Formats: sequence, structure tokens, C-alpha cells
Amino acid sequence: MNGHRLAGGVLLAAAAAGAAAALGSAGAAGATCASISGVGTGNGCTSTPTSFAIGIGAGTTADSKGIFSGAFAVGTNASAQNTGNFDLAAALGDGASVSNTGDFNLGVAAGKNAFTVNSGTANVGFALGERAATSNSGVGNLAVAVGNPGNNPGLDIDGTTKVSPNTSQATVAQTNGVFNRAFAIGNGTVAAAIGGDPANPLTKIGNNTALALGNGSGSYAGQIPVLPLAGANTPNNQFAAALGNLQNAVNGINNK
Repeated sequence: MNGHRLAGGVLLAAAAAGAAAALGSAGAAGATCASISGVGTGNGCTSTPTSFAIGIGAGTTADSKGIFSGAFAVGTNASAQNTGNFDLAAALGDGASVSNTGDFNLGVAAGKNAFTVNSGTANVGFALGERAATSNSGVGNLAVAVGNPGNNPGLDIDGTTKVSPNTSQATVAQTNGVFNRAFAIGNGTVAAAIGGDPANPLTKIGNNTALALGNGSGSYAGQIPVLPLAGANTPNNQFAAALGNLQNAVNGINNK
């Protein structure tokens, strides 16, 4: 499909690349391990002074680089990574992964191959379910994804940025910018809220909320066009709600 793809596409892929870089710098995977203020036991856990990392399960890795940060990884090949201060990462489930880059971030991924990435300051991501995924980039954003893979008919946001139809779409919530919120609740459901400029968080605030509630639904709130993510596009202060199964919304309620 021509154009930019949102969920599972270029934007989330960028977050995934950041997570992959963090994983590549983690300690060698082990079974059960722990590290507190740089003192550890077992393979796969590392920390710096005042921080801790705990891994339970074959192939787990846990890493906290910064002050007063904590990483938990529980499950086969689970991974929790912090690069920053006052971060908390919890990866719970086989193949689950969490990556925090920046300060005051909270990331939770619970479920087989669940995935959360936070980049910036004071972001919160919760991914609950098989392959559920959340991504926050910027300042003060919140993303919640609850569900398992399912059918999604797709969503055309602005004629260029699209969610492609997918019979096995992961449940995805993602934000980019300043003070945005995205909630995807349902199997194969996607939500995104984009707007504001992280370089000027006090003067250029997105304040967009996207809610998708129902299986296979899609919701987008924020700037049009979606790209570039430079914080210059409008509108902001938008609310979008896709309510029910196979419903779509863009800066409105069930309007697509």
C-alpha cells in the first residue's frame, strides 16, 4: 500500500528500532539474575548505583542504567531495559519486552510477546495481551493497549497515513508529542494520538485523546496531516472515539 502505515508500520517500527538497540546493549541472557547498585548475581542483569534489575526465567535480560530506576523481567526471553533516571520497566510473559529511554518513564508489558517502548520524559505505557504493543515518544504521554491479535479492516487517517487491513492485527496504542493519550481496548484494535512539540512542551501541547473500544476498531486524534512529526501541524486538543466492533474514528466519534 502506498503512503505511511501507522499501526505496525513506520511510526511503531521506529520505536521498535530503539528497543532493539537497547536490547543489543543489554547483558548476556541468563536464567535467574539480579543486580542492585551495580552488584549482581547470575548472567543477564546489570544496574548502576541506586538502581536495580531482576530477571526470572530462561533467557531473561534486565538492565537499569541511571539513578533510582528499576527493571523486572519475568518469563522466557523477557527483557526490561532502562536508560535514564527514575524509570520503571516491567516485562511479564514469554518474549515480553519493555524499553524506557529518558527520565520518569513507566513501562509495563504483560503477555506473550507484549511490547512497550517509552522515549522521552514522563511517559506511561501499558500493553496487556498477546503481542499487545504501546509506544510513547515525547513528554507526558499515556498509551494503553489491552487485547490479543484480531481482524482489523484498516483505517485511512488523512489519505496518506493509514492502518492497513490485517487479519492478525496486534492491539496497538501509540502517542507522539506532548500530553497525548491513546487507549486501544479490544482484539486487533488500534489507537493513536499525535500532536505537540517535545522540544517546546510548555508552549506547544498536543492534548489529544484517542479511544478505540471494541474488536477491530481504530481511532486517531490529533494533527492532520499526521506527518511530519514536527509539532507544527494542527489541529490539537482533539478527541476521537471508535465505540463498538469494527468502528473507526478520526477527530470525532464513529465518523469514518
